[in-house]
Amino acid sequence: MAFLSWISDQDLLEAYQLLYDAIERGIKKTEENLGRNIIDPFSTVFTLMFFKFDAQKWQAMEVFRQNEKALSNAIGAFHQHILGCVEGWQNLGTESVVDIVNDERKIIAEIKNKYSTVKGSEKINIYKSLKDSIYDKRSKYQGYQAYYVTMIPRKPEGICKPFTPSDNKNGKKPPEDNAIMEIDGKRFYTLVTGSETALEDLFNAIPKIVAANHCHLKIDGASITFVKKLFDDAYN
Repeated sequence: MAFLSWISDQDLLEAYQLLYDAIERGIKKTEENLGRNIIDPFSTVFTLMFFKFDAQKWQAMEVFRQNEKALSNAIGAFHQHILGCVEGWQNLGTESVVDIVNDERKIIAEIKNKYSTVKGSEKINIYKSLKDSIYDKRSKYQGYQAYYVTMIPRKPEGICKPFTPSDNKNGKKPPEDNAIMEIDGKRFYTLVTGSETALEDLFNAIPKIVAANHCHLKIDGASITFVKKLFDDAYN
């Protein structure tokens, strides 16, 4: 039986393998750079004293922190790859103006993993890029619907509204335009796949996907309950 109804197992497992490989590269990079990067000694001494860490525990925490950054980046690429494998959709990689496109439905999207991934002052540049993509007569996406996607929204009720980030140069927001929308991951997965539970189904399938590739990586029942609550808290 297939993991999910809206994407092939082959595409899904390929997306997972790319994520796994990216994490492995991140771990290796952390190990290579651990002694090279300049560490803030002031932050370190306060951390050791206030949080009652010893040097060994702090170093383990620092390694985890750097590896988690690699994981976060890999998860963003994971979503982009998966969405680009759904029928009618195409993953444009990292070299294109936008991340994914559906030419038949005339939709383009820029995908970020979490609401805090992009600084507020940088969002206006994403807006301008999307606007130019759908309004510039020279653009192949002229007349398309544009979406700025944050997989993990700031609030659990999610978002689907015109994308109007402040311009840090003049403090003003662009006028609302229904052709340039901001949307959360759960709603966007539904838009792409046609399934109301697509994102939740993907989340619930992850332990099975991991086990299918790496049988030594397991998660216990209590941990499953814990992370499912986190999902519910993130998406109401």
